[in-house]
Amino acid sequence: MIFRGLKIKMQKTNKILITWWTGRLWKACRKIFPNALYPSRKDMDITVVESVDAYIKLHSPHTVIHLAALASIPECEKDKSRAWKINVKWTRNLLEAAKKSWVEKFLYLQSACIFSGENAPYDENSTPDPKHYYWFTKTIAEEIVKSYNTPEFNTLVARTNFTTMPWEYENAFTDRFGTYLFAQWVAKAMKEFLEDTKWQKLIHICWDRKISMYEYARLWWSKVGKMTIWDYSWVELTRDMSLITKNWHTYKIEDSNFNDN
Repeated sequence: MIFRGLKIKMQKTNKILITWWTGRLWKACRKIFPNALYPSRKDMDITVVESVDAYIKLHSPHTVIHLAALASIPECEKDKSRAWKINVKWTRNLLEAAKKSWVEKFLYLQSACIFSGENAPYDENSTPDPKHYYWFTKTIAEEIVKSYNTPEFNTLVARTNFTTMPWEYENAFTDRFGTYLFAQWVAKAMKEFLEDTKWQKLIHICWDRKISMYEYARLWWSKVGKMTIWDYSWVELTRDMSLITKNWHTYKIEDSNFNDN
């Protein structure tokens, strides 16, 4: 059995598998990782263990980057069973399949929203304190990812702030803050992280200063109006998602190509 495992590892390629099917970050990843595997739902149904097992066994990737999640706070609050299934159970399915097929690296993209926003900025040693069910499921998933780490199966976590651009809403918060980056910088940072030889297990990918969501939207020349958290009545929101890093380095949003779609 030991020799069989070694043989599988020797046959491993440098292929990267990236989960998700749409969105700005997914499009950015296709530019930064042009030769990666991007399975459609038909090719790999992440809700079905057998489908995930079969796809990973067939393609034998060296690295898995897990982007897929149910990220809508209202949707997660409305359907907690679905949120748990997508954000926690699917992550475990993918980890199990990856480990069984001798994948060497598993990178989990994490949200800065796992923190309460009351003691920002947060570094890699800060304790998560989720306010809502979406953030709770993401916190649980991160801990599961960490628990799978072994010398043969390196699990990595990258926490970050970013959102879809151009800004998709009529207004943006003037009193909600973060160290936001655009999607292409998040994709570039993940590539840099995976290629790093220092083997950090957890990093924060963040800008070197914090701004409001309104300022962030305006950086992409989005035509948006102003609003405050008090104008939002659905659920209580995190006021400050600002990150700092002790394990990595910061980025400058001014260096981004704003027209990179």
